Amino acid sequence: MRLPKDLVPGSVILILCAILFFVTTTFDSDPLGAAQGMPATHMPRLVLTVIAMLTLIMIAQGVRSGERSAHENPPWRMWGTAGLLALTAISFPIIGVPLAFFAVCIALPLLWGAREVKIVLPFAIAVPFAIYVVFQVLLGLRLPLGPLTVLS
Repeated sequence: MRLPKDLVPGSVILILCAILFFVTTTFDSDPLGAAQGMPATHMPRLVLTVIAMLTLIMIAQGVRSGERSAHENPPWRMWGTAGLLALTAISFPIIGVPLAFFAVCIALPLLWGAREVKIVLPFAIAVPFAIYVVFQVLLGLRLPLGPLTVLS
């Protein structure tokens, strides 16, 4: 029996989201009046909810298309992407979020075959800048900035 496309990976993602959402219930929380910016439990829950919703859309599209999974091995680039993202998460405290995302925004397109520097470079500059503005400036969250701390 062949399952609908994206059902198995989507189910794994939903299970991981549920486990991580449960983990957020163990976080210490500040009273809403005392918290500066967003309380510690809100951001991870917001991100996990968005991931779960996008995963449900992915599963629904796979079911609706009628495609069945071929049970073939994922391409090597998928493993390279997973390794790069794991390395990025580890590097946040060392080089900071903006520089880590800059590196990812350069490396991922190159890994997946993009060769247009005039497109990749503005993308690699805009994404970390947007992340900094949204999370640091607008939401008031303190991101690890690494060597860029002197600029804030």
